[in-house]
Order: sequence, then C-alpha cells, then structure tokens
Amino acid sequence: MPSLAGLFAKVIPPDPLRRKLIAIRLAESIGKGVFISGSVVYFTLHVGLSAGQVGLGLSAAGFAGLVSSIVFGMIADRMSRRRLLCILFVLLAIGFGLYSVVDSAAKFYVLVMCVGFLEYGTSPTNSALMGTLVAPEERVRLKAMMRSVFNIGFSVGIGVAAAAALSPKLLVVIPLTTAALMIVAAILVTRLPEGESKPIPSGVKRFAAVRDLPFLGVIGVSMVLASHMTVLLVALPLWALNRTSVPHFLIPLLLIFNTVFVILFQVRASKGAETVAGASNTARKSGYWLAGGLLIIAATALADNVVLVSATIVAAVLILSVAEIMQAASAWGLGFGLAPEHAQGEYLGAFDLHVITQNIIGPAILSGIVVAFGFWGWVAVAAMVLVAASVITPVARYSERRLAATQPEQVGDVVAA
Repeated sequence: MPSLAGLFAKVIPPDPLRRKLIAIRLAESIGKGVFISGSVVYFTLHVGLSAGQVGLGLSAAGFAGLVSSIVFGMIADRMSRRRLLCILFVLLAIGFGLYSVVDSAAKFYVLVMCVGFLEYGTSPTNSALMGTLVAPEERVRLKAMMRSVFNIGFSVGIGVAAAAALSPKLLVVIPLTTAALMIVAAILVTRLPEGESKPIPSGVKRFAAVRDLPFLGVIGVSMVLASHMTVLLVALPLWALNRTSVPHFLIPLLLIFNTVFVILFQVRASKGAETVAGASNTARKSGYWLAGGLLIIAATALADNVVLVSATIVAAVLILSVAEIMQAASAWGLGFGLAPEHAQGEYLGAFDLHVITQNIIGPAILSGIVVAFGFWGWVAVAAMVLVAASVITPVARYSERRLAATQPEQVGDVVAA
C-alpha cells in the first residue's frame, strides 16, 4: 500500500501551472462533497422539506445541466475562459450561500435549478481552459490527476458534512462551507494564465456539436459504457439490500473501497488514452470489464450463502471499479480528440451529456430492469454493454474521420473568439 506522501506525489504534478489547476479542483471537490452528502439532511431537517420535494428539486437541477453544459461550452469558445470560470464560481458561491435563507419549497425549486444550471457549466469551461493551457498529449493524464484529487476532496467534504449533521444548529454550515470553497476556487482561477483559444472560422453554425451526428453517436455509446456509475451508486445497493442476504453495513464500505481504488489507480488507467484510437480501445476494454462485473452480480441471484454472496459482490465492485477508471480515461481522450480546436468548449460540453443523461435516466431504467427481472435483468444489461463496447471503436473512428474531413473548410477567414 503506497504511503500518503507517495499518493500525493502521484496526483500533485511538479509544475506550478498544473498545481494551480489541481488546487482549483480540490477546493471545488471539497465543496461539492460537503453539499452533496449533506444536502438531503440539510433540506429535510433545517429547511423542513419532504423527501419527495428534495428529490424533485435535485432531479430538476440535473435536467438543467442538459442545456447549460452546451450553452456554457459555447460561451467559453467566445470569451475569456478564465473570466467565465471565475464568474461561474462566484455565482455558485452566491447560490450556495442563499440556500442558508431558503424557507419554502418554491424558493428551493427556483434556487436549485439556478445553481444546477451554473454548476453544470463549470465542467466544459474548466476543460476548455485547460485545453488552452496544457499540451494535447498531457490533457488526459492531468484530467486523471484531477479526478483522483476530486475523490480525495469529496471524501474530505463528506467528513465535514457528517460533522455538521451532529447538531441541528450546525446544519447551516453545509451550504455556507460550500459557498466559501467556491470563492476559494474563484480566487485560484484568477491566478491562472489567460490561455489562447483558437479563433472561430467564418460560417460556423451555432450548436455545431449537437448537429454533428457522428459525434452524437460517440456520446450515445459512451452513455451506455458510463452506466457503471448508476450500477455502483443505485442499482447494486438496491439489489444487495432487497434481493440478497448481504449485511447492510457492507454497502457503504463498498463505496469507500471504490473511492479509494479510483484515487490510487485513475492516473495509471489513463495511460494510452491520449489519442482517439487509444481512447476508443480503452473504452472498449472498459465495456468488457463492466459486462463482466454485471454478470458476476447476476450470479448472486443463484446463491443464498451470505459469505459467498458477500464475497461475490465485493469481487463485482472491484471489477466495476476497473471499468470505471478505464471509461473515465477514455471519455477524456475522446472528448478532447473529437473536439475541433476552435470549439473545444461546445464539444466538451456536449460530450458531458453522456454522464448527465446517464445520471438522469440511468437510475430508473437500470434499477427497474434488475429489480424486476433479477438474474436475466443483469444479463440483459450486460448484453447492452457488450454491444456498446463492440461499436465504440468504429463509431469513434468515423467521427474522427469526419472531423479531419471538415478541417480544410475551416481554413481562411476567421472571426475573433
């Protein structure tokens, strides 16, 4: 097991620029860890909302991301990405701070949708800014470092939220701490260099990413391969609690194990995913790992021995964790590799839809299938994943060829970004 110093050496790069990018991600992740893990407790006990009202509001925030991810990506291609990211973090700080004075469901719905709209805009803006500051061959590895740091920060945030939940009087610390950390992130953004984005060629249509059918095909296939998130966070816990004899205390321990695994191995998994060819190959392998994990979970429907079922689920989580880090690495390689240099923000924002859509529709679909159909439900999901794994390489290759074919048309007169 690596030492703490060795762990930080893996996720904290030596040069100042990348350390600043990592620091921004750390501040953001702690803030999100505090709020996401403590929001249900805060809104139910402090604000007085029902569980249904909280769930509806958080789902509405997710739907807001379907629009904002692309919109802010387009804005990032047309103005200073550093300035836009700083503005977003400041507005998020205000939004999270306002949660401390919310006292009704109506105010909650309005605010949670506004915050969600802004929050989903930070990812494409941050990625586009990074694209102007970091060489193409280094982007995937840096994103892997940032994801490991995010998991570290998120875990710290969970601890802060748990401490705040010890007393009703401390619950207000949850939104206020998140607001303060968004301000820290905004300040850190101002210390980054500006970066130079590519000018936008004349004649380029707006919403080009969602008009790019081959690119949308890559997004759709990636959404299926990203279903490991829903399986780990929703479908597997529901299955374990309702259809197996696994001890309940094991469920949160599995998520802790998954988090530690990502921290330790995400950077290593990113090797080879720097190009579209390498990323699609990594995505294909992630699908095989994911399908294997699903079939192992299916096997728990055929046994009732507590020890055997528990060991099987632990093995499945290990395999799903491998699929997760490989699919995440492939997504960065495909996102950056298939995005035109002049439209990185828009295309990266559109590519984020594979995660946003999975978060919205995945829980209901996957949980419904596996809980209703048991063994054969897991087998059916595994079959869908195997189909996605088999087509991701040709779909990505076709999108890459189309991107290369359009490049000559983008030479000539340009308008300033």
